[in-house]
Amino acid sequence: MTEALPAPAAPAPAAPAPAAPAAPADTLADLLAFLHASPTPYHAARAAAERLTAAGFRELDEREPWDEVREGGRFFVTAGGTTVLAFVVPRGGKLRGYRIVGAHTDSPNLRLKPRPDYMKEGYAQLGVEVYGGVLLNSWLDRDLGLAGRLTVREAGGGLGSRLVRVDRPICRVAQLAIHLDREANEGLKLNRQEHLAPLFGLGEGEGALALAAREAGVAPGDVLGHDLMLFDVTPPTRGGRSGELFFSGRLDNLAMCHAGISALIRCADAALEGDVAPLAALFDHEEIGSESALGAHSSLLPRVLERIGLALGLNGGHTREAHLRALAGSLCVSADMAHAVHPNYADRHEARHRPALNGGPVVKTNAQQRYATSGATAALFRALCQKVDVPVQEYAHRTDLPCGSTIGPITSTLLGVPTVDVGNPMLSMHSARELGGSEDPERMTRVMHAFYNYNER
Repeated sequence: MTEALPAPAAPAPAAPAPAAPAAPADTLADLLAFLHASPTPYHAARAAAERLTAAGFRELDEREPWDEVREGGRFFVTAGGTTVLAFVVPRGGKLRGYRIVGAHTDSPNLRLKPRPDYMKEGYAQLGVEVYGGVLLNSWLDRDLGLAGRLTVREAGGGLGSRLVRVDRPICRVAQLAIHLDREANEGLKLNRQEHLAPLFGLGEGEGALALAAREAGVAPGDVLGHDLMLFDVTPPTRGGRSGELFFSGRLDNLAMCHAGISALIRCADAALEGDVAPLAALFDHEEIGSESALGAHSSLLPRVLERIGLALGLNGGHTREAHLRALAGSLCVSADMAHAVHPNYADRHEARHRPALNGGPVVKTNAQQRYATSGATAALFRALCQKVDVPVQEYAHRTDLPCGSTIGPITSTLLGVPTVDVGNPMLSMHSARELGGSEDPERMTRVMHAFYNYNER
């Protein structure tokens, strides 16, 4: 990956004035609505697609020609029901590079096994598998609903899909009473196979798959496959003494998906008249390594970028060469939530890198390239924050603790594009219920808007 940032081109035509920043309270309210609509990656992808469609974006089918891209416009592609790539193509075939914001739609949770229903000691229970790096204890004694996707036999004999959401408490992972585990407060140990199976009811009765089928309006016998998972039915909400906090599941990483899509919609009019293409890539499977057909390590993003270039016949030259030139003029923001300093565990944070809630976006750096940030890309992001009057913070992991990673190193490796890893600060990451600062969502959205429009060295 070259360290140099893209050089400026000739002055671009005058663009429409950028959309005015939203009030932090309005952006937060919109984020809470998005979180509530998105109990699973399937629902998150649908919610993103609905917002894009309402803003004039047209869905493209990868199996069909993309002739309409040649004229420029607003477009999006979906894959697998959980991954969304949305972009704006400048009019007139002018394309000097891409401005990519990457995020992910999946969150750690409990997912139903293929044959989930069983009986034990008179209880109906569900067999679940832990998805991603779950804080297991956070799923104890929660009111849990069921949501996801059913693959069904259609009337004509083909296969179709149905999203389903049982938005009421139907099961619970009950913790053992303190009287039967006197050492629980000295160190709770949970066996993933034995201790996380939720209670679904008493005695024999309707199974989870039959219940999901009924909720989706299909016959249980027509359900041929499922991707179902549990979620805490408590709605997202603003909180704190003065409303300065908000509480929800799946902040990691739907909060960054929301910022990426919201900023893309705000910048679309200006981008149509520019010469860089803003693109939001919302991938699945980041929490388990991104190595899937729908993850950041797949060929999906490179394939979509190449098809845009081929459709444009870029710059009147050889399309493959022009496509590679556009990549060389591109930049990427990998947006994944960041660790705010925890007041009860401040010693777990690097002493001089302790982000605060409502302190603004966080630039994440790691010398082992667990984050893809370089000095040059960090400087660019800080400059964009300064340009839109947004404070910026820094995060580095304690050197004696293993550091997590993001899609940033993956995307920068696949594309050879300079990348910066950023995120909004939060607490309780990977819990069933997480916590953020109410001012940060609008700040990140504002900086992403500036990044999408960035057109200088």
